[in-house]
Amino acid sequence: MHFSTPLVLSSLFSLSFALPQLEGLKEARPGRLLVSYNAQTFKTFGMKAGAGAIAAEVKDSQPFTIKAYNSEFPEIHMKDIVASNTQFFIGKRTRSLCPEEVKDCPVGNVTALQVTKEGNAVLDVQVNETQSIYIGPRAQLRFNPPGVKVRENSKNATFTLQPNPIPAPPGSAAFVFSGVGRATGYLACPVGGREPIYQVFAGLPNIKDSWVPGRDVSNCIGFDAFATNYTSPMPAAYQYV
Repeated sequence: MHFSTPLVLSSLFSLSFALPQLEGLKEARPGRLLVSYNAQTFKTFGMKAGAGAIAAEVKDSQPFTIKAYNSEFPEIHMKDIVASNTQFFIGKRTRSLCPEEVKDCPVGNVTALQVTKEGNAVLDVQVNETQSIYIGPRAQLRFNPPGVKVRENSKNATFTLQPNPIPAPPGSAAFVFSGVGRATGYLACPVGGREPIYQVFAGLPNIKDSWVPGRDVSNCIGFDAFATNYTSPMPAAYQYV
């Protein structure tokens, strides 16, 4: 589904784009972690949240892409988060398809998504079926194929875009979730192999070794996700697979 209504964050921020224009951001000193997991367990970067955070007043957003932010770990820092095999990864290519009978197929090499005013995150697709983004039973960030229901026992999370408290580029916003304990951040867990590929998980405090690739959560890297506008006259993909 492809929405065109812009995101309204706050009158204190410029709305010349769908996402807030944030000026003068500086590198934060280590402080309170934005994510709720133990700093002794995960490879995290402590960042102070902005004082007096403003709650987002949201409408259906314009499409955006997301990147990982953790400047202490260049293997994931500023890298794209992409949809592939109904899950999300850093270091992989976006996986999408378009049937031959479709006349005008989107390029499909970019992962773009949107958030709705109800707090749902969906992929920016042309197919007439919603591809929802959700947190799976084992904390994976996942999406459903068209016409397929969200997996049973998945986490009932709400996704939003918020004025970005981290020193990300101007014009970006934090892509966060809520409703699953105190966690709002993400984990990048190495898949293994020759290529530096990481699978994306929600940074839940009760995540288990058996849920992640390599069966060792201590190898995962904590990060925040930030969103920047994706501008295109058509959806980013026909559908993601």
